[in-house]
Amino acid sequence: MRAKAQSTALRWLTSSFNHSRSLHSLPFATIAVEGMSGSQPVEVCNLVQGKWEGSSSWNWFVDPLNGEPFIKVVDVQETGIKPFVESLSKCPKYGLHNPLSNQERYLMFGDITAKAAHMLAQPEVSDFFTRLIQRVCPKSYKQALGEVYVSWKFLENFSGDQVRFLARSFGVPGDHLNQQTHGFRWPYGPVRPIPCGNYHSLHFSIGDSYVAIDGGTLYGQQTRP
Repeated sequence: MRAKAQSTALRWLTSSFNHSRSLHSLPFATIAVEGMSGSQPVEVCNLVQGKWEGSSSWNWFVDPLNGEPFIKVVDVQETGIKPFVESLSKCPKYGLHNPLSNQERYLMFGDITAKAAHMLAQPEVSDFFTRLIQRVCPKSYKQALGEVYVSWKFLENFSGDQVRFLARSFGVPGDHLNQQTHGFRWPYGPVRPIPCGNYHSLHFSIGDSYVAIDGGTLYGQQTRP
């Protein structure tokens, strides 16, 4: 049944494939997938302290179609980690929110994930990310679309009240009348997910989402022309 449901969803996502390719760039897109090339390289920058930052040092990714360098990714050296350390130090040990403080942020991230899932379910948006994955990975359109589908379903599953459920507490009876022990779960201070090497940007965003909705500090990357 699950496989049938997934197949139905994938067919729905591809229903307007040909139409979406003719659309202009999406409002949030900083690049055109077909425009990425050795003659028109793009940059991947870091998000630190709320700003997109470049670097004096870059790593180049080669175009899998012709071997030309076409994506340069910021390469942070030891001498350039100070902004990241300063940002981490601003996150207290109890996080930016937890079950005892700033609980309204659980509602905020519930809304964020719901809106992100709704956006990723739009055929033109899923097509954009599918082709973006294909541009750097040797996958068929259907395989790449499956990666987008997994990310969409993650965001959908962790929308609304599901965010606060990640911080569900537990209670243990004590030795005496009215004595109980309550435990709460949230990240201890500033944390950062370290994904495996075959993670693409959408799977990386899943790790980021876990950190953010549990109250941690997060960093990100942006691709720009």
